Amino acid sequence: MRIDLMPAMCKNSLPIYSNLLEADYAPMPPLSWDELRSFAYQTVENWERGNCLSAADLTAALNFMKYNIPSADIKYVSNREIPICYFSHVVPKSADMLQILLAVEGIKSCQMPIVQASDGYFDLELDDNHKILIFTIPQYNHLNSFKEFLKIIQAKKLNILVGGNVFYLKPSLKLDFSNCIFPNNIKDILPLINKINSSASEEKV
Repeated sequence: MRIDLMPAMCKNSLPIYSNLLEADYAPMPPLSWDELRSFAYQTVENWERGNCLSAADLTAALNFMKYNIPSADIKYVSNREIPICYFSHVVPKSADMLQILLAVEGIKSCQMPIVQASDGYFDLELDDNHKILIFTIPQYNHLNSFKEFLKIIQAKKLNILVGGNVFYLKPSLKLDFSNCIFPNNIKDILPLINKINSSASEEKV
């Protein structure tokens, strides 16, 4: 999953994003589901292009989309949430973007920070109903925690989807996680989720 590094400033910044930086959302008409979905995918494409979104622009776009989700009349396919995991107290932008992208496609998700204590203990218990976990690994220093956490959950029958800057910058790192699934980009996660859920439904029949 390609998650590009964001420039602090961008000379090609698009007005649609820069205008949101100081905008008051309250007087604005709420976005419909179609409008929100279109804006989300347009933002992802501009993000991946890497030359027309600054870090501030992306933050403004994410906040604007979060504001509009509750009023967009989204029909969720299930009440079960897919965890989006990361090894940090700070929420990565990729986790926010992915949660929005899943929401506009009717898939509920939750952000799940996983912090490893100094003794190596992970203060986290996974519900046995979880079939899919999504991990975003934006920094190299998170890789060791990821390896240790995978050892703990290896007995569970889970589909692990993983992406992040570290795997984009150094693809050979994927070889250390052969049991994980690596989407080509953030948009590829949706069809993978649908495929996994479809296979799980067929097994129950």
